[in-house]
Amino acid sequence: MRKGFEVNGDYRLMDSSELVYILTNSAVMVNKVQEKEVVYGEECSFEDVLAKMTPGKRNLVMAGVELYKRCNSHKNQRPVIRQSTDIYDYMQPVLGDNKTEECWAILMNSSARVIKRIRISSGGLNTCLIDIRVLLKEAILCEATSFILSHNHPSGNKKPSTEDDKLTQSTATAAKTLNIRMLDHVIICNDSYYSYADEGRI
Repeated sequence: MRKGFEVNGDYRLMDSSELVYILTNSAVMVNKVQEKEVVYGEECSFEDVLAKMTPGKRNLVMAGVELYKRCNSHKNQRPVIRQSTDIYDYMQPVLGDNKTEECWAILMNSSARVIKRIRISSGGLNTCLIDIRVLLKEAILCEATSFILSHNHPSGNKKPSTEDDKLTQSTATAAKTLNIRMLDHVIICNDSYYSYADEGRI
């Protein structure tokens, strides 16, 4: 039985314009894609393609994309987190392509194995308010001994903001009073990340 992308082999061999035609049934859209690729050397925008689909097909495609992301991120439900690259690999499928900021917590046991991950806040384009009490309540309820914060920067700039610094400091301090360790705070971009632990800031 074929697995993973092998199932999608026929489609992987097609040009972008062929895939766009299957999705939109629009020769006009195909011409736009070909023009962008040939004349400007640019890839077609997935958002533009979605905009040309019928509502029913758009819903089907988006459901497929979301299911694929979840299946990809759930391949190893309870991994052991050893370093920042493990955090990035675990959270990038969830946060990497988000258009708005979200903050998640990875709750772990004493063996550094993930108990669960939870979304603790969702926000706008460049901000995400977090109630530390919600995070610590979840950590206590699932008997976590440590946790990691992770949020995304839709802008693609991985540099932490002043607000990110304040959040890291206040969360680590609050957790310490409950004898729960905050191990890291990782800012996820689509193809890069920033780790407070790696930078010696936590």
